[in-house]
Amino acid sequence: MADNDSTDRETVRLVRYLMRAPHLYIFGGLLKHIICPTVHPDFTDIDLIVIDLRALDDLRDDFEYVFKELPRTGNGPRYFIGKSRRSDKVIQFVLMRSHLHAMQFAVEGPQYDIDRVAYSNGRFYFDAGIGGPAIRAAIQAKRASRVTAPRNLSHFAPHRPMIEQRHKLKLLRKGFTIIDCPIPN
Repeated sequence: MADNDSTDRETVRLVRYLMRAPHLYIFGGLLKHIICPTVHPDFTDIDLIVIDLRALDDLRDDFEYVFKELPRTGNGPRYFIGKSRRSDKVIQFVLMRSHLHAMQFAVEGPQYDIDRVAYSNGRFYFDAGIGGPAIRAAIQAKRASRVTAPRNLSHFAPHRPMIEQRHKLKLLRKGFTIIDCPIPN
């Protein structure tokens, strides 16, 4: 097993690669780290949306990731998990058909404002109704507000409410304040 310094260097190299990759979209904890590394210095795994499986060739060849498909529930998207001997960061990804589907999944579907952003090929994609500055501010303040606008849930698994409850608990453990109902004017 690699020592911590080489593992850390490998993680930095991996993140730089992911930030430039055209067919991969970063979301979740790594994206919060990219947006505000001082408030979110650590991330435990890497969440991606992949729209072309060929994009994984570099992850296999250059970073020694081995991917396994997870059991599919219903007719939802395909999920994969990958591990590497060279990096301690597990990669979890969902396979989507297009940029449009990636945006529906990552930007139009999440329950909290802090999660309605994706990053691909050097570009951020923020929920236009909330706006980039507001999402960045919420990530920096560790304040997650439930979205009141309609959500696009077309690409989510049938057991989405259970997943969202687990996500809420993870956010609370990470020190986020959760605002579940809109504050009256």
